[in-house]
Amino acid sequence: MKSVYIIAGGILAMIAVVLIAPQKKTATIAEEKASATLDEIDAIILKEYGADLTPENKEIVRQEIADRLARDKAEMRKYGRILTDEERDVQWWQEQDEAAAKAAYAQLYEERKEWIDNFPFRPGYHPNIVYDPENIAHSDEKFHAYRKELERKTDELKDRNRDKEDDIWARNDLTPEEKYQECYKLYLEIEEVRKPAPEIMAERRIIMRHKRLAGFYEQNYRYLPEFEQAYRIFEEEGAGDNPVQIADTMASLEMYKEASKHDPEELHQYFKGPMEGKKGNHPYTNQQFLDRSFHWIVNTITDEYNFLSGETPTSREQAERIAKGLVEEIPADGFTGHTFLFGLADPKDEDMVPGQSLLAE
Repeated sequence: MKSVYIIAGGILAMIAVVLIAPQKKTATIAEEKASATLDEIDAIILKEYGADLTPENKEIVRQEIADRLARDKAEMRKYGRILTDEERDVQWWQEQDEAAAKAAYAQLYEERKEWIDNFPFRPGYHPNIVYDPENIAHSDEKFHAYRKELERKTDELKDRNRDKEDDIWARNDLTPEEKYQECYKLYLEIEEVRKPAPEIMAERRIIMRHKRLAGFYEQNYRYLPEFEQAYRIFEEEGAGDNPVQIADTMASLEMYKEASKHDPEELHQYFKGPMEGKKGNHPYTNQQFLDRSFHWIVNTITDEYNFLSGETPTSREQAERIAKGLVEEIPADGFTGHTFLFGLADPKDEDMVPGQSLLAE
């Protein structure tokens, strides 16, 4: 199980190297060690060390060879080859991460058993759409290329229409209002070219929802008290049925809660760090940041991309009531600045399998 406790970055990227070979049913190293014969071990000692070892040294080396031989046999059974030292290091770190994640989850379960056992969201799948890497909407690479091509066509049309606008404004047979109307038609023509096909965007939301849900169900933050409190607030407003919306909102809420822990008149930490002294920078105090981030929370709650095409996003009025409840009723103590990592565990295209079912809820 992945979780926020697993170390991200290079280690996770390297784990794939260890798992390249086909997986087979394996014996443990202890079992392999027990199966190694003394003759087999002594033959290796003779080859590598010769016949001059003292009985005491030979016994020490015998244990080392037995351990190495057992490890190599176990790796051959599991991976079809012997791993490199670098791969073993990666594997060791992976095992530590997994052990830490299991221990953290066990503690979390002990504390949050009732909520976890009755968690209101369960994975559900789209009835008839599966992942297709050849589909423009499903492939990040193809979709971005599609949007780039739309922008290219838009720029070309802008260039062509620029001369048309000049001609319109130069005409003497039109009133200013009529000239404006003609130019507005050219603008609408450009916007129509810029706009992606509705069917592509509808399916794009389906694939993005799958990825967001896949990441959501991999993260343990959904079991924390703060998430439960947020769920209850959404639920009171009749908006507690969208885990993507709630999880996305928690990420925005965390920024608000972090700022709320500091002196309102001090500069927000962001402007005392990476943005300090940057040209064009307009630093915020913590209070100014709170005022702005409240609106970010509202915008996240109403964000249409947290909904599928055809679903009605939360209204602005309702979102403001929810946001008010979130900032006023949920204590800031449980927010660390990196607790509600919405999107961190979302799968990439290379993690997906053609024909796999897509999460819808």
